Amino acid sequence: MNSWMIVFKKEFYRVISDRRLIFTAIILPGLAIYVMYSIMGSAITGEVDDITSHEIVVYHENMPSDYQDYLTASERDFEFHDGSELSSDTIDDMLGNTEMDIYIAFPDDFSQQLTNYDDPSYTIPQVEIVYNSGEKYSSNSYSVISGALNTYTNSILYDRFGDGIVAFQSSITDTVDESRATGQVFASILPMIIVMFLFSGAMSIGPDSIAGEKERGTVATLLVTPIKRSQIAIGKVISLTVISLFSAMSSFVGILLSLPKLMNMDDLGGNVNIYGLSDYAMILIVLLMTVFFIVGIVSLVSTYAKTIKEAGMLILPFYFISIIVGVSSMFNGEAATELWAYMIPIYNTINLLIAILTFDVSMIHLVVMIIANSIYVTALIYFMTQMFQSEKIMFQK
Repeated sequence: MNSWMIVFKKEFYRVISDRRLIFTAIILPGLAIYVMYSIMGSAITGEVDDITSHEIVVYHENMPSDYQDYLTASERDFEFHDGSELSSDTIDDMLGNTEMDIYIAFPDDFSQQLTNYDDPSYTIPQVEIVYNSGEKYSSNSYSVISGALNTYTNSILYDRFGDGIVAFQSSITDTVDESRATGQVFASILPMIIVMFLFSGAMSIGPDSIAGEKERGTVATLLVTPIKRSQIAIGKVISLTVISLFSAMSSFVGILLSLPKLMNMDDLGGNVNIYGLSDYAMILIVLLMTVFFIVGIVSLVSTYAKTIKEAGMLILPFYFISIIVGVSSMFNGEAATELWAYMIPIYNTINLLIAILTFDVSMIHLVVMIIANSIYVTALIYFMTQMFQSEKIMFQK
């Protein structure tokens, strides 16, 4: 049996045999994401339902009955009050304390002005609307009221000029690919979150595996065994990679299960089934290569650090950089096309996940990412083995 396999089994068994580590490192990430996103989705849906079911309190002055009919014919409920005696200060106060959602005032002779539109001295009537954009009900009420006002304006123009007011007609065809549109929704959220949890999964077990053994003094026993130190380093990296990949897959499943509720999707199956076996295989390859790189970084830093606490502090900058890269890429909506983008670790992960999720992946980009990450991981393991050879680093106090 290869020496690194002995170390791998030792490290892997240490985690798998500990129920608390299994829960915190593998089960908890996916469970936490599912619970958190489900709660967020329920809260967002509840907020939207609260706004749309709210009865709009309208204070008005000289509101035409036909415009009021436009409002009451909509799906929203309204409560109308006469506001002709209200001062501007009173209106502001009532909007501020939510006694009123919106105030709308029409001119006294509004109807007469409309009928005299062909008079040479005709002036366009001014309708005053007052609302509070800082209040959710008032802001939504403005959208409803102004939308109905536009419809009311169009009806008046039609009564005056008939269909002659229409300058042209347009035929609109939406050629959207529903699978790609759904994929873009996933691509705007998943890549950044996946990378974050890949890092957090490696950070939860990596420092304890190396820096923890240095801190507890058990690394000395391991180093005096007949196993080469390079084999010890490789065994630890591979075991941490496998465990971190389990954590990443748990997070990935948690995200997929919670997205329908978070994004108000009707059913999970119809959205997840847009991807085939090859897509999931490519995602798994990308995750594996990314985990290898992240574990390499975490292992290298943990080898250098004296304690678990110091390792965690030294890893944080790399974690923050990964978050920044993820955030900067998630708003673009499309994967990079330049070949160099797939040579940069983490950045290539984000772009490849976007490409896969939006059905725009290039096999050349995937191959470049695999080669680039393999080179980086090889270099990280090499430097890690050099540190294992250093008595000063491995036994520093």
